[in-house]
Amino acid sequence: GIRGKTRGLDQFYPRSFNMGVRRTVYEKLHGFSTMRFGEDIDLSLRICERGYSCRLIPDAWVYHKRRTNLKKFFKQVYNSGIARINLYKRHPKSLKLVHVFPSLFTLGILSLCILSLYTLYALLPIIMYVFLVFFDSSVKNRSFKIGLLSVFATFCQLIGYGTGFLSAVFQRLILNSKEFGAFEQN
Repeated sequence: GIRGKTRGLDQFYPRSFNMGVRRTVYEKLHGFSTMRFGEDIDLSLRICERGYSCRLIPDAWVYHKRRTNLKKFFKQVYNSGIARINLYKRHPKSLKLVHVFPSLFTLGILSLCILSLYTLYALLPIIMYVFLVFFDSSVKNRSFKIGLLSVFATFCQLIGYGTGFLSAVFQRLILNSKEFGAFEQN
């Protein structure tokens, strides 16, 4: 529902890999910002804030290339976590509770791992979560291999986004550091 499939959950904010914008609107808003990450969401937010409408065209198909390995995927979602805080600084109403969940997951996993040094029972919630992700994905995709890969992808996504988000909270909100701009030296 976050990406607009279910109506009424939230405002639809398209991403640049599947977005069409009228030239006049793009020019009035001065196009993409200098944000290094999240510049497409920033543009979507500015479009909506200025009263323009965004619409989902459910019959349109977009083929979007994803990252080729977990290391690149981790870096992508880490940067997305950073971008969320930068977006919050520009658009305070854009931060939702759902954006905090990966950070809570990350802190929970870390806490359970530390606690497991004292009692192995602390690993039970992690083991149960791994089993649920594996089982659900294996059944839905009819493949144990995809089930196993889903476990790695899930942890990669949640911990990557969570650590990026937490890093940006510390850097941007606590230390009040400047936002990293896109290609400023080039």
